[in-house]
Amino acid sequence: MHISSFNRMKYLLEWYKEYWDSGDDNIEILDIGSYDQNGTQKGLFEDKRYSYTGLDMVEGPNVDIVPKDVYSWEELENNKYDLVISGQVFEHIEYPWLTIKEIERILKPSGIVIIIAPNSGFEHKAPYDCYRYYADGLKALASWANLFVLHASVAGVPDINSDDTWVSEWNDAVIVAQKTPYDKGLINQPFTYEKRMISNAKYITKYVDIPTAIDCIKKQYYDERFIIFGAGQIGKQVGNILGSESILCYLDNDEKKDGLYLNGAKINNYCKNKGLCNNRKVIVAVSDRIAPQIHKMLKDDGISTISIYAVEE
Repeated sequence: MHISSFNRMKYLLEWYKEYWDSGDDNIEILDIGSYDQNGTQKGLFEDKRYSYTGLDMVEGPNVDIVPKDVYSWEELENNKYDLVISGQVFEHIEYPWLTIKEIERILKPSGIVIIIAPNSGFEHKAPYDCYRYYADGLKALASWANLFVLHASVAGVPDINSDDTWVSEWNDAVIVAQKTPYDKGLINQPFTYEKRMISNAKYITKYVDIPTAIDCIKKQYYDERFIIFGAGQIGKQVGNILGSESILCYLDNDEKKDGLYLNGAKINNYCKNKGLCNNRKVIVAVSDRIAPQIHKMLKDDGISTISIYAVEE
């Protein structure tokens, strides 16, 4: 297991902990693909309230259950587990739509599944190497099993300046999904950015699923009107999704745009109109190329932002 995958699992477990940790004495955890080849995730569950079970297709270290049928786990009862995790296994599963159905079956009502699988990387048979995943592919699997998607991304990082332990050639794809009933309110997205390694070993940074993020922001700040920093194509896209009734105005560093209108809202030059940001939420909608400097500029000026919407140009 590579370090970036471990980082993401650890981070997601903490981020979504409230979904399965209700204060009960025992929390049932199932780890799919638990065989200890180069490290395990068992150490993330040292709390005595956690009851950890490792499942894999062959016997070995850190494996508690080897099912007779890899796609029908008769050894596991229905509605048993609060949390199911799987790291770097789904690429090896020939028929993952059958596996996700089994996961849905064994989850308790409102239980959570977290899956991490590679988006790229070299072929590595164990004994098969079948797939690489994008966020949409993982969402499709979850929907097939009637699971509600809380989050999906590729190479997600919690901060645009996250260190290189979050980056690898595998560009980890992740999904967090919940079994019905969906009894928890939506929380903020854990990964606002993607930091992918591409063929020349440079990084690209891309915002994760703008429509879903805007929907979450509007639910969290339902009675607010926002300022959007960035009056370009990305700002236009964010404004279209947000809706004119939720936009107070735009801000931009380009003096030529000062006084113009976008999505029915006035564009103001930032240097001349910083005061507009007082007690307001600012959504930054700019490209990955300038996102870090804009974020730093606003932070240095004491302005609160919700997120950076950075996409490839």
